[in-house]
Amino acid sequence: SVVRGDLGGDIRIVWANGNERGSSNCGTSYNSTAPPACAKNHITVGAFNSNDESMTYFSSWGPTDDGRIKPDISAPGCQDDDDGGVTSCSSSGGYTTMCGTSMACPTVTGLSALIVQDWRNLYPGEPDLMNATLKALLAHTAEDKFNAGPDCQFGYGSVRVVDAIEHVRAGNHTELEISQGETVEMLVFAEQPGVIKATIAWDDVPATPLVIRSLVNDIDLVVIDPNGTVHHPWTIDPANPGNPAVRTQADHLNNIEQVQIDAGMPGVYRVLITGFNIAQGPQKFGLMASPMLIQCSPSGMVSLDRSSYGCNDSVSLQVVDCDLKLDA
Repeated sequence: SVVRGDLGGDIRIVWANGNERGSSNCGTSYNSTAPPACAKNHITVGAFNSNDESMTYFSSWGPTDDGRIKPDISAPGCQDDDDGGVTSCSSSGGYTTMCGTSMACPTVTGLSALIVQDWRNLYPGEPDLMNATLKALLAHTAEDKFNAGPDCQFGYGSVRVVDAIEHVRAGNHTELEISQGETVEMLVFAEQPGVIKATIAWDDVPATPLVIRSLVNDIDLVVIDPNGTVHHPWTIDPANPGNPAVRTQADHLNNIEQVQIDAGMPGVYRVLITGFNIAQGPQKFGLMASPMLIQCSPSGMVSLDRSSYGCNDSVSLQVVDCDLKLDA
């Protein structure tokens, strides 16, 4: 509720994922993220070692009781060589060295403040980016760790603030809203072969307390490649959280989703966002995409399969027109 603005304005909240694996209060492996770190809307941060980005011995691991991925992202919260921790100011004066997700969380909070500052410089007079947009941005630009895709140790990976700010400056983001049964379409243009990625997040409405599951408004994300193949978002098996994430089905648990195509061909990709079950709408969401996000428009778009051709070469041409009337 606070994230969504029930106290008078939307607020971005960054939260420590907890150190319960080190305390054994909630177990020593998965399912050790304790409340309130399990909340769906805030940005939850796990802790790795700053010197080599290895996992710490204490950082809590998800999933939540209803199977959602936690943490969302991770940041430096300890060090397994040298002085053995994060050095910062002490409340009693001078400096001290400590370890914890409470060290990683302030790092992401400070980086987020820098992102908001740059956002305000880019868009003077406009509202700040939503909490969900910030979450999608941090996840989209994070460096993947452990298993491919999101996992319950590092979340979507190690935060990369320079990449996040460069992504915003490139304009590859948008904030939109969606209603029940509606489909919003955007385009991603790839000039060269490479990774194609789209990430959405939304600040969901409050669920009924103590009722599983937590998700109320369910948005689905898919990406359709130039050949017409549909690509689904990452999902995990909550019963086996150590297994790698898969890309075989819709996600009906999390309010952050990411589609990643590892070896995309050049061309235009269709990003489809559907209001699968919007119980209380319309629902706002933030979208990030790479390498180039383009607003779907009546003018359509044409792309070639490469930048140059020989005299006897064949030309492969792709045309995308989002509102093309096939019966006209």
